[in-house]
Amino acid sequence: MKIEIKRKYLIFPVNTLASIKKISISSREEDTYCLDIRLDNIAPDFFAYIDVSRFIGKTVSVSTDPQMDLSYTESDIMDIPMLYQEPYRPQVHFSAKNGWINDPNGLIYFDGKYHMFYQHNPCENRWGNMHWGHAISTDLLHWEETDIALFPDKTGKMFSGSAIVDEKNLLGLQKGDTPTVLLYYTATHPFSQYIAYSTDALKTIRKYGSSPVVPCVVDGNRDPKVVFCAEWDAYAMALYLEEDIYGIFRSHDLVHWELVQRIELPGDNECPDLFPMIADNGSRKWVLIGAHDRYIIGEMRGDGFHSVQEVQSLHYGNSAYAGQTFSGLPNGRVIRVDWDRWHLPTPKISGQMSFPTELSLREMDGIYSICALPIKEIESLYDKSVLLKDLTVCAGVPEKIPLIQTPYLIKINIEPAAPAQLTMKIFGIDIFMNMAENRLKISDISMPVSLTPDKWEMVMLVDRCSVELYLDGGKIYCGTVNKETCCDYNLAYLEMASTADCTIKDLELHALKSIWER
Repeated sequence: MKIEIKRKYLIFPVNTLASIKKISISSREEDTYCLDIRLDNIAPDFFAYIDVSRFIGKTVSVSTDPQMDLSYTESDIMDIPMLYQEPYRPQVHFSAKNGWINDPNGLIYFDGKYHMFYQHNPCENRWGNMHWGHAISTDLLHWEETDIALFPDKTGKMFSGSAIVDEKNLLGLQKGDTPTVLLYYTATHPFSQYIAYSTDALKTIRKYGSSPVVPCVVDGNRDPKVVFCAEWDAYAMALYLEEDIYGIFRSHDLVHWELVQRIELPGDNECPDLFPMIADNGSRKWVLIGAHDRYIIGEMRGDGFHSVQEVQSLHYGNSAYAGQTFSGLPNGRVIRVDWDRWHLPTPKISGQMSFPTELSLREMDGIYSICALPIKEIESLYDKSVLLKDLTVCAGVPEKIPLIQTPYLIKINIEPAAPAQLTMKIFGIDIFMNMAENRLKISDISMPVSLTPDKWEMVMLVDRCSVELYLDGGKIYCGTVNKETCCDYNLAYLEMASTADCTIKDLELHALKSIWER
């Protein structure tokens, strides 16, 4: 079939239970664009908006395998009914307008804006057809989804990576006073590391050359994280290799990379993040953390990364994955976003990004711990707040506090900790705190409440389908997104029951405005 492309999107009918068809869109001037898509002209439950803006004004050939009649419409906008108001749509977490998202990629602060790229499938609510989506924010809260940044091509799918500013113009691409931004990403034929770049503050993005800057080391090596290393006066790249092994590379020109070392991160794989932090005692340390939030604290020396203690865990749940910190943040802030994995009964979207957390590094008795708490900007979402002090929950007498049907940030401080079992129910979601055993349970996840059990403090962020818990000053973090953490707004209250009299020293209940409201 020949189509003259006049508008930004070709819109195809999809049924998420139909068989996969391979669709190819080609022209003389552009590489063939290939997608796996569950085309269904008869009973669609999803409409895939495929960005063909680079083909506008051209006549393209479109074919399917296996061959079938092709039904489509065209549009310059995503005309999605009740956008951001649909059932299950998160209200204080970023999610794509349409389709699947996973790993955050290329997080960078540049020219007064936060840029968040991410793995994206525009064709349905499942993994596949990996592109880099792109969203922009001025406050880390309200995000505007913009054009897809990287499309699959002859080098393969666009897998995860990172971003950095070429401040010294080492690649010689800079135009005018605006520095070049480099996006490092993995392409899959074979798995190798490439660069894309922007010379206009990430308005347009181009791929750099046709050859990888890090050719395949081992099959499946992926997810480059690039950062400047002052100890080397050079750039460092962390790259996942295989099993639980990561590689640390060094470059002086951002193009040619040498493998400095292989390092084991037990219990983890994929999506490394590598970054420096200043601890609360003033010392400078480096963090290597994997997709499952297992992390090593260490130092960068001439021959590579040297750990100074045993591997630790930041995250205790099974939802948050592949977190990445922003590059280029001012004032020494370290801010991180995870992918919250979720599969809910809707064909339209799948996945959300975690609420951004600010990281700090605390030392106690010679042990360094990363702490994660919601960024302070969340206070601008506060709508209605209830602040209570010295609230006693008597044994066998539940305490019930009414809520409104909206996301909440809740802060609880119990000090000293009573030897009791405290059960909390919020919008029908159960949380069990066993103070005698220093354990908390939500859904199928169990974790310690405190690494120093003389003081109990918890921050809880509840959205439509997710609960994020930050315990012990953020040393313990848990994100949960599943059928047991979907809010039932028919049960609009927080109920607390205890097996023994328990005094809650401070309780803050902050109803939150939707990030989609302007």
